[in-house]
Amino acid sequence: MRLSHRVTSIPNASVSPLRARSTMCSSLNSMPSPSIIPMPSRPGKATADAMRDGCPCPLVRLTPLRRNARRKRLGKNASARSRSRGASGYNIASAMAVTLSERSEAMRQGKQYLALILLLTAGAGSRSWATLPLPPAAAMESITPAELRSHVEFLASDELGGRYVASDSIQIAARYLASRLRSYGFRGGAADGSFFQTFEIVVRRLLPDQSVLEIVTPTGRQRYTYGTDFIAFGGTGPVHLHTEAIFVRFGVTLPEWGYDDYAKVDVRGKLAVALLQGLPALEREGRALSASEYPVQRKIEAARAHGAAGLLLLRDAPGAGGMRGFRGAGLTPRITLAEEDARLASSFPILLAETRLTQDLLRALGLSPEHPLTPAEIPESKPLGLTATVTLAFETQRQSAANVIGILDGADPQRRNEYVLLSAHYDHLPARDGQIYNGADDDASGTATVLEIAQAFTIGERPKRSILVIFHTAEEVGLLGSKYFVAHPTVPVSAIVANLNVDMVGRTRAPNDTNPANRELADANTLYLIGSDKLSRELHELSEQTNRDTERFTLDYRYNREDHPQRLYYRSDHYNYAQKGIPVIFYFTGLHEDYHRPTDDTEKLDFEKMARIGRLIFATAWRIANLEHRLRVDTPPDGTRTH
Repeated sequence: MRLSHRVTSIPNASVSPLRARSTMCSSLNSMPSPSIIPMPSRPGKATADAMRDGCPCPLVRLTPLRRNARRKRLGKNASARSRSRGASGYNIASAMAVTLSERSEAMRQGKQYLALILLLTAGAGSRSWATLPLPPAAAMESITPAELRSHVEFLASDELGGRYVASDSIQIAARYLASRLRSYGFRGGAADGSFFQTFEIVVRRLLPDQSVLEIVTPTGRQRYTYGTDFIAFGGTGPVHLHTEAIFVRFGVTLPEWGYDDYAKVDVRGKLAVALLQGLPALEREGRALSASEYPVQRKIEAARAHGAAGLLLLRDAPGAGGMRGFRGAGLTPRITLAEEDARLASSFPILLAETRLTQDLLRALGLSPEHPLTPAEIPESKPLGLTATVTLAFETQRQSAANVIGILDGADPQRRNEYVLLSAHYDHLPARDGQIYNGADDDASGTATVLEIAQAFTIGERPKRSILVIFHTAEEVGLLGSKYFVAHPTVPVSAIVANLNVDMVGRTRAPNDTNPANRELADANTLYLIGSDKLSRELHELSEQTNRDTERFTLDYRYNREDHPQRLYYRSDHYNYAQKGIPVIFYFTGLHEDYHRPTDDTEKLDFEKMARIGRLIFATAWRIANLEHRLRVDTPPDGTRTH
């Protein structure tokens, strides 16, 4: 494991080698001097000649070969030729050998100089990021563990109740963030000049006492209770469904595998009943179908695609695991943007059966409910011979939510209309069963880090571009705050040059931690980066170089893979900006045992590491804000490279 090489102070810009930059001769003056080609410590004559002429580039005097040097070589060779041919003749063989030798030497030197030119011009397409200045030392050192802790202790306190978007307490958090930005010298970034971009959300709360499921068979009627026998997911509107129930095995449709559980039944307008766990035993090209290729969401999509009126999922091992964690999720309000509510409202119920309901339906299939099913026991898709009545009642409210936005204007009149966006989400989860979900890591840690970075930008000289800070709300309920901003931007979206998003950067895995839930939690010197190379190779290279120049984390890109099952690139606010073609980096330290639990508390955070992460992000944002050019977007959101 690589040791930490923490930078405790940043050298003065006037003497920092990172600011040193060579000016090339007129033919190469657009290229920075790559750090991999150092100038000689004792210049030779060619270099000295060039420097006397006002150009530090030794290529001026090294190519082409100087005529006087060539004359000297020819003069020496001429005397040798005279001795070999005598007074009256000319030795053709000697002359040819000398000519070939000269050409070989010229070609050898020419290749060397060409190689040097190629190395130099390589830097024109891939800038030497090490030559870019770092922020002032005082600004870097202003990001401290003590101040980070102070912010988190307030945001993750019991008094704020978890900062749920539909709660009153989140307004306290919003006012705190705005007051901090104002005190740092930021101006309000909302359309009305305030710090609050307000918008309407629609909140639907399921009413469990009025939500029931009834099964009618030829022998009688059975009533099932919400929260005990079943829960509901999805569906943002009231449901009253009375229809036939159809068993569809695993609920899988895979035409590319030649398999479809819906092929022999018609579920249009009916309730599809499928097994929650398990998949058919399919093989193709020597490999079996995996759960990651067909998650539950695809079962839901298949039911919708075949015209079902709803989907009821059965546990194939009744009672296994109970409904721990599911009951609360089923009662969590459904929240949509008010402007999208009519389009997104759905009466398609997705139900999860618990023990009693599962056992009754398995008996209706002629199966024994006392043990887990084997694939051989599962019957073909067929009608269950019963009618289901599903009633889901909701209470609907319209409420206000707010993104908190601040702007620090850039120092360069030519670039201050471009923005580097720093973001975090300040909302979390509602209280459940009398327990507060404080969300210290998710995402008080990111919010506190962005606050510290914002303050650092006001210490000393200002960057050329403007700094846009957005604390998004409603991230936990579908990235709604960032979704609203990109639809209603308060600065032109085209003017945002990059988004550095900070979400869950507070935890560190202890060396002796053997908990499987913490297996991918980053250690003390590791940081996960997601998305840095998705749209801009330049951003990725700048990020890597800045890390080498400052905190020297081990940067881990495992979550950046398209095939990673967590798909985190799509699960935080940066994604909505990436969809608009804005280069992004998502900073993250990993999932852990306290993720989305009431145990995500302040005392479990590593504030020393958070300060290092904050300094790295600050230095990265500083360099982006001071670039002479905008970051190049070489891979648009559709994935088509431009080079």
